[in-house]
Amino acid sequence: MSILNSELPMASDRLIGAACTLNSDELHERLAEWRRLRGRATAIETIDGGARLDFEVAEPLAPIADLLTREAECCAFYTFTLRIDGPTRQLDISAGGGGEPAVRALLGLEQ
Repeated sequence: MSILNSELPMASDRLIGAACTLNSDELHERLAEWRRLRGRATAIETIDGGARLDFEVAEPLAPIADLLTREAECCAFYTFTLRIDGPTRQLDISAGGGGEPAVRALLGLEQ
């Protein structure tokens, strides 16, 4: 199911902040980073426990890997899988069974 949307709705930051180790200012900036990344996705679809983002082959992967590393340090309940298969660039984000709301909040997707 595609959920790509050109809007940047602000999901409940409290949902993320409840389990995050960042302070309020850091959390606000981190969520903005995720929303900018989401904005560069060519497609977004729902997967079990989260979402999959597709990117153009030219999308720089080092900044994505850096964001994933930093997010894993503060919100260990997320699982990130970066897949490179020929021209395909995909990022799967999961928060486990029933974790879709946390992933949607991270990405700023409509609830």
